Amino acid sequence: MNAIDILIKYWGYSKFRTKQEEVIENILANKDVLAIFPVGEGKSLCYQIPALMKNGVCLVISPLISLMTDQLRFLSSKGIKSIAINKNINLNEIDDIFNKCKFGGIKFLFLSPERLQSSKIKNKLNDININLIAVDEAHCISEWGHQFRPSFRKISDLRSILPQTPILALTATANKYVTHDIITNLYFKKNHEIVKTSLKKNNVSYLVLENTNKRKKLIELVEKIKSSIIIYANTRKNVENISKYLNYYKYNSCFYHAGLSFDNRKNIQEKWIKNQFRIIVATSSFGMGINKQDVRLVINFSLPPNIETYYQQSGRAGRDNKKAFSILLFDENDIKYQQTLLNQRYPKSYEIIDFYNNLSNYLQIPVGMAPEENKSINIEKFKDRYKISSIELYNFLNILQNEDYIIFKGFVKPDSKLKIIMDTNNLYKFQIENRLYDQFIRLLLRTYPKLFSQYVSVNEETIAKKINSDIDFVKKIFKKLEKLEVVKYQFNDENTISIKYLSARTDSQYLSFNDAEIKKRKKSDLYRLDKMISFCRNQNKCRRNLILKYLGETVSNDCENCSNCFKQNK
Repeated sequence: MNAIDILIKYWGYSKFRTKQEEVIENILANKDVLAIFPVGEGKSLCYQIPALMKNGVCLVISPLISLMTDQLRFLSSKGIKSIAINKNINLNEIDDIFNKCKFGGIKFLFLSPERLQSSKIKNKLNDININLIAVDEAHCISEWGHQFRPSFRKISDLRSILPQTPILALTATANKYVTHDIITNLYFKKNHEIVKTSLKKNNVSYLVLENTNKRKKLIELVEKIKSSIIIYANTRKNVENISKYLNYYKYNSCFYHAGLSFDNRKNIQEKWIKNQFRIIVATSSFGMGINKQDVRLVINFSLPPNIETYYQQSGRAGRDNKKAFSILLFDENDIKYQQTLLNQRYPKSYEIIDFYNNLSNYLQIPVGMAPEENKSINIEKFKDRYKISSIELYNFLNILQNEDYIIFKGFVKPDSKLKIIMDTNNLYKFQIENRLYDQFIRLLLRTYPKLFSQYVSVNEETIAKKINSDIDFVKKIFKKLEKLEVVKYQFNDENTISIKYLSARTDSQYLSFNDAEIKKRKKSDLYRLDKMISFCRNQNKCRRNLILKYLGETVSNDCENCSNCFKQNK
């Protein structure tokens, strides 16, 4: 089948959107391509169609589990086999996944950039026929990008593993600096192509309201716009409080942030997509890959740190090309908050060294030693002992991760511990006499083969997915098995951070952090914040054109729909 036949068969469309076909043709010609398409313009289709036209598996590097989940769900609905390796997949499952890729007709393998750093996974990639490498949210590669993630820099390792496989990098925003970084860091071939569509969204009105009573204005807006709404706020606490405030006034809302469990986030997202909630209040962790067509209003309750973030969030309104609104509420306190946050994000090198030593001492790791297992810190106890805030703690950990000293797994609840205490003979008898538990115990033994000899970290979310149930059900079974003296189950409800040391603890005198590099990144972030503030304070120029000019697009006529254009036309 050709590209149009596949488009008709799986998507039901008879023609491509602007520039999609150009990307596909270049991929089929074995060229590397950077595709810069605005939110909602069908970036995913640009790798899905050429991958379906070729033999083998398309490797998709994606930064968020939510993005992978949405794509897996979509492809499955079309009868296309796909699978993902993310942080919730343990090493025992990887062999099975790659066997399915090799022999089971899998067409798409989704992989997080962090999991790509595993030598086992890199070796396995050599064993399967990879027909295309797609890098989603490719701006994360660039230090000039608004969501720089050092793990994205490791994607270039694929070039030496799969030198002949074309790479498609996808992003909604990339100025000339980000574009150069993407092409350079992914080692694009000389005959590469850059395919870019206009970032202009004529159906979205950009309104900026300064020094207003935010909560009062919020009620006015959600009363006026009766369709689906997204409200972005800057902290988890603010997100929860805004949602409670709206529900108090009988506006049906839910909240979403990274502090919720994976199952909880997934459940909330699905309910909002199905219109069981009209309004979702979220931090910036929400929205990537969300394809909800009827969002008429996106509200930024807090000032975004840069225009790229603002543009991406506002782009979630009006994906059906009908009239929609992006409304930003801001005041001087927002500006001060973002400036404080930026300064905290880039501490001095001696402060980083002090934190590294405090962390190592807290975890009781001596100089020269690197524990094989993951370690955990209790967030509240650590903050109290070393007198730092949650934001400072996260920033220090992020710096150590960027410098390849550690890998940390967010502000999460730790994995539970499980051990089988019944001997093999009695366990066999138990399974025969208790058929209800038999399949569950078999699954545990396949997934965690060392359960007889030691306490093993178990992930209730992973098990729940395998049995098509929820976390609470899995916990209930573990507790019942513990009462029956089959297992010992340790469930920890404290908020912790899981930390893996990538190398032995280094003596302070040999620690080195590049102050020049830190200053460079801070300068880059400060530049973007200043541009965001200038955008908000500008009362004369067309707001849509201010955004387009910043993102490197030539502008012509004013939009006639933004708050500044309304003023000029009065």
